[in-house]
Amino acid sequence: MAQCRDKNVAPETLQPLVGKWRLVAYERIENGNKVWKEADPQSPSFLFFRFDGVVLDSKELPLCCPPNALNINGKEFTIIPKSALPENPTCAYVDCIGCALWEIKLTEDTFILDDCGISLKREYVRVP
Repeated sequence: MAQCRDKNVAPETLQPLVGKWRLVAYERIENGNKVWKEADPQSPSFLFFRFDGVVLDSKELPLCCPPNALNINGKEFTIIPKSALPENPTCAYVDCIGCALWEIKLTEDTFILDDCGISLKREYVRVP
């Protein structure tokens, strides 16, 4: 008899990343040097990772220029949506220069995101 797997169960590599994350810091260039700055707590920014790896924005809508895969601590995970996605009306006005592979350094309840150098690195913490 074939083993059935729940389609809403994230693979082992992705599972620690599933959930809601808040931006806490980001890199910027000051006087030619990269420095970390604290994100504004008054206007928080969030990312959501679904069980299938799909990345959603602060309004829980799909990103306009999403990655095709995630590299989580050296392990690559290809994103294949397993359930319907709502439409993000903002995307009609966006000309994408996306990053196919996001590099994520995950430790417990924090991760550093590098999206091909499109923007500088960002640090997120898990929202309980």
